[in-house]
Amino acid sequence: MMTEATVLATLITQNGEVDSIFLPEDDESRLRQLQGVVGGYIEAVSLPGERCMVINENGKDGPHMINHTATAIAHEAEAIMSSDYIAGVAVILPAEMLQ
Repeated sequence: MMTEATVLATLITQNGEVDSIFLPEDDESRLRQLQGVVGGYIEAVSLPGERCMVINENGKDGPHMINHTATAIAHEAEAIMSSDYIAGVAVILPAEMLQ
């Protein structure tokens, strides 16, 4: 049973699997959890519908592989250049959760 208020988000793993995760309502706890999930400092990519995709700011520098599912979503939304890609784990959540 959850004792803390939570926010539902969508997790996209490097191999393209999509799952739902719960993030804390508290800003500081949510930031720590997002950093843990993506494996470092976060970068937000704006998506339509007042959503954003959180990725590892330095995901392309490490051993992360291309996340084809997250890249396709970002391309469809015209959120990244057609020659760009998303590397590593991505999390989609309401944009208001990062303000």
